[in-house]
Amino acid sequence: MIIIGFDLNSGNWVKKFFIDKAELFLRVLNARWESAEKETLYIKNLLEKIGIDKDSVILDLGCGNGRIAINLAKHGYRIVGVDISPLFIEDAKKKAREYGVADKTEFFTGNALELSKLFNRDSFDAVLMYWTTIIGYYCDREIDKKILKNIWYIVKPGGYLLLLNHSSLESLAIIHSLYRSVQFISDIDNEYVLVEKPEYIPEEAVIKNTWVFYRKKGRDLVYVDEISFTLRIYAFHEIVELAREAGWSLYAAYRDLITLAPYRPSTRGFNIVFKKM
Repeated sequence: MIIIGFDLNSGNWVKKFFIDKAELFLRVLNARWESAEKETLYIKNLLEKIGIDKDSVILDLGCGNGRIAINLAKHGYRIVGVDISPLFIEDAKKKAREYGVADKTEFFTGNALELSKLFNRDSFDAVLMYWTTIIGYYCDREIDKKILKNIWYIVKPGGYLLLLNHSSLESLAIIHSLYRSVQFISDIDNEYVLVEKPEYIPEEAVIKNTWVFYRKKGRDLVYVDEISFTLRIYAFHEIVELAREAGWSLYAAYRDLITLAPYRPSTRGFNIVFKKM
């Protein structure tokens, strides 16, 4: 395993969420494996559309415990996964062995702010970031630009960056106008329930959220723990501008991964493909 130093002073919730209390979020990640195979088919279709074949090397940045990486590997792709959480990475390695794709996957613990310590320049044909990952975590535009520059450094000329299933300011504004204040309650698994309490702050372009975890005990719920976090949310034109400043060119943008229809504001966020020229 490769473990590098974590500079988390600008986003302390990241350490709390993904390292200190990683076992809680791991339950959420495991619950999302139910839909991972279907989600991966949509991503596979997009990769084929833009010409990323199975000889390509893809980095899944912010890979969690590997639900997308491992399912892409099952389709023959060579995948490298990086996540800041040692617990997630160990679970991803275990699952890669269980699914028989350990020979097509590599997983490393690492920080998106320090990718050059993990990989050489021009190492990947594409980098995938799925489910509103990393960009916006530190609520600092300059940090986000640095992350995008770091990704540019490790992608080959002509390679791609895919920001998929990512929250957008437009989608939050639409949801906020429809629902104002809302809480989400969901069964994570047979043992735990999650209550989400998001708050959209339009004047700051951020969403503040608290996730409260309860354990089921008969017909009652027993409080376990909670984690609060704040995300900077970009409008479509803002993320495009930020990526261009980091050296990327806009290649395509889609409303959703199912139809791959051209992007337009909706409640679904955005799916953007950038290219390194």
